[in-house]
Order: sequence, then C-alpha cells, then structure tokens
Amino acid sequence: MIRLNVVNLVGRVGMEPDVRYFESGTVKCRLTLAVDRRSRNSDQPDWFNLGATR
Repeated sequence: MIRLNVVNLVGRVGMEPDVRYFESGTVKCRLTLAVDRRSRNSDQPDWFNLGATR
C-alpha cells in the first residue's frame, strides 16, 4: 500500500512561487509562507521557506 503524507498549510504567500520544470519530468516549486502567530502581542508573522517536488 502506498502511504501519502498530507500537509495543510494556512498562511500568505510572500512572493510569486518559483516553479521549475525539468526534462526528466520532475517539477520543483519554492515559495515563502507567512504565518501569523497565535499571540496577540506580536504583529510580526513567522516566515517559512518551503519546497515541493513532484
């Protein structure tokens, strides 16, 4: 049986995602995601660098 990982991300994309297509058929995407903190004391989001490959 194939096992898949499922991830749900909620936030704002910081800039246009960088998508690259390779001759092998591989697709890679890189982006930044801003996530608001649960604390009301901070106006600054946490930034995450994300990458996905297919």
